Amino acid sequence: MKYMQAVLAVVGIFVISGAIAPAQADDDKRSVTLYTSALRATSFNCNAVNVSRKTLRIAISIIDMDGVPLSAAPAAQTLPGTEASNDVDTSPTPTDAYCKFEVFGTDDRNDLRVVLATALIRTFDQDGQTKIPVFVVKAIEGH
Repeated sequence: MKYMQAVLAVVGIFVISGAIAPAQADDDKRSVTLYTSALRATSFNCNAVNVSRKTLRIAISIIDMDGVPLSAAPAAQTLPGTEASNDVDTSPTPTDAYCKFEVFGTDDRNDLRVVLATALIRTFDQDGQTKIPVFVVKAIEGH
């Protein structure tokens, strides 16, 4: 009889510890990081849309090619179907930079859609005297 009580006690401990572990693994411990490719521009706008059914915390950084953050937004609560964004202007100096999206509350990268939109103004000489400004806009998805 003592043997059976000991077995039941051990099984009970395993069951209880198994039930506690998932309760401790709250959503903030699950995270995923997404990146865009780098683009050359003077205006950078990083956008993330929460396409999941739960609230996520999203931190967005714009980072140059030397690894220096040009702009970093703290993690913001983002409700389902809403957008989080961060932007920076480096005018008049064109810079190569990319977006980094740190998402807390999920480990599924399909819960988010991310994009980097950039703008760059270039000028061209028409006849050696007349400068024609050209507005170049690009957008790329991140994964």
